[in-house]
Amino acid sequence: MMQRLFLLALILLAPALVLSQTIPVSNNYASENARIRQLLGDTSITASFSIRPINFGSDSILRHLTASKNLLSDTGATGIYLLPVRLLGEYNVNRPYGYNNGSLYPNRGLQNLLSAGVLFKAGILRIQLQPELVYAQNRSFPTFADVQGSNNNPQLMSAYFYMTNGIDAPEHFGNSSITHLYPGQSKITINIHNIEAGVSTENMWWGPGTQNAIMMSNSAPGFLHWTINSAAPIKTPIGSLEWQLIGGNLKQSGYPPTDTAKLVNAHGMLIPKPAVTRYISAFTINWQPKWIKGLYIGVSGYDYLNKDSVYTRKSLFNRVLPVFSHSSAQANTVADSIRGDGEDFAFAFNIRQTFPEVHTEIYFEWARNDRAAGLNDFVQEPEHASGYTVGGRRLFELRKETFLQVKFELTHLQDPPTYLLRPEPTWYVHLTPPQDGYTNDGRYIGAGIGPGSNSFTWDMSVLKGQNSYGVTFERLVHNNDLYYQAFSGTNIFNRHWVDLAATFYANWKLGNYVLSGELTPVYTLNYEYQAGTSYNLHARVALTYYFN
Repeated sequence: MMQRLFLLALILLAPALVLSQTIPVSNNYASENARIRQLLGDTSITASFSIRPINFGSDSILRHLTASKNLLSDTGATGIYLLPVRLLGEYNVNRPYGYNNGSLYPNRGLQNLLSAGVLFKAGILRIQLQPELVYAQNRSFPTFADVQGSNNNPQLMSAYFYMTNGIDAPEHFGNSSITHLYPGQSKITINIHNIEAGVSTENMWWGPGTQNAIMMSNSAPGFLHWTINSAAPIKTPIGSLEWQLIGGNLKQSGYPPTDTAKLVNAHGMLIPKPAVTRYISAFTINWQPKWIKGLYIGVSGYDYLNKDSVYTRKSLFNRVLPVFSHSSAQANTVADSIRGDGEDFAFAFNIRQTFPEVHTEIYFEWARNDRAAGLNDFVQEPEHASGYTVGGRRLFELRKETFLQVKFELTHLQDPPTYLLRPEPTWYVHLTPPQDGYTNDGRYIGAGIGPGSNSFTWDMSVLKGQNSYGVTFERLVHNNDLYYQAFSGTNIFNRHWVDLAATFYANWKLGNYVLSGELTPVYTLNYEYQAGTSYNLHARVALTYYFN
């Protein structure tokens, strides 16, 4: 009887099922391909690209870049699909470099990632298994403790531990090689009428940026979470909506921030963190008004807290969805006299406008890492505890199916000057519980540039069909919040830690294979805030096989 009811449900629901695949955040090649096609006027691609993974509908070209054909049949609601096989290798000569690396580690030396998987669909059920196997050589390199080990400047030591005591982001993950199998881009969900619900370890990307996402990015391994989300843009009388609501657990790394035994003038400054899991709840929603073509408007928020005795005493609603509960205006305070309320909250607004007629997009994300005390406070100092990303791109047609692409992006996470008058939290750092900050397994969940940092990238490339080659220039300033705490009042203004990098890259599609490569020489000023210049070299090669 139960079998008959299940089969009847599949028959009734089959017309409403979401049968197309999604593009995971890790498949940047397919995602960029889809985004470019949208700018070239492909009306079948309606996603905002501010909530990823994205669903690409029935587009045949993008389908070949995500999964095989149905191995069981060409029709029907049941199917088995092979997911792309990806082998990635990277090498850093002198020290770690790069972000948006998902399951990869901050690593010097060789690092490899192997990913493959299968997708099973049966009516409303979807099971996707796509683990990621990582090997990192994890060779030693100069950390803060090595560079500043004998420094007797108490102001620098105080600023350093002010940051590290509020975040779990180790520079080096132990002293030996690492081999780890992550669940990767896996999930078990049900899909009805373009609404998906289930559990997942997929990476998520919230925000219109391509280099940085302030609220949610793939700079950390995906974490186990439940999700209720739109599986594709949902049409309403006022336009299309995309959204996601999640709750999940964040892991500790288990490693210290640096080898504190080498810091001879910093004894007792490291505050050990309790061994505890953090719970995160977050939401994002994006609206495409039907009256304005190409406009996408979104909001998002997150809240995380330790799963301790305080958490267990909360009501069921406040345990499951603390992002919607009434945390106080002191939630993110850094004042010594106030201990906060055991939660860290942030919210963001984003907007993206596309102009397919001229193959152009512009976008903006503004986020705030603290609640305003009231309307008057927000009106007077809206920039308090804020960060932002602004960017855009344009494609210039050179000849048929060949384009010159120019794009830029600026992300600013450095504290605004309101810190001179009032306590101001640094992005992703939380000095009171939860003191592991906004991280998972020791890596940033938000923008990969990290706390207090600023980045500007400018990219020029040639796109020919599904092939591309170009160069990206980046100026990255590391943690200016730490810098100004360490050197204010000293008249030292020339110790900013700045990376100047040029990434030469190419993507070639050869039949079912895509070969991607990049080479990045990096010139660094004042590494770890020590005066001087140094160099690094980063190389990456990825080979991906896409099934027909």
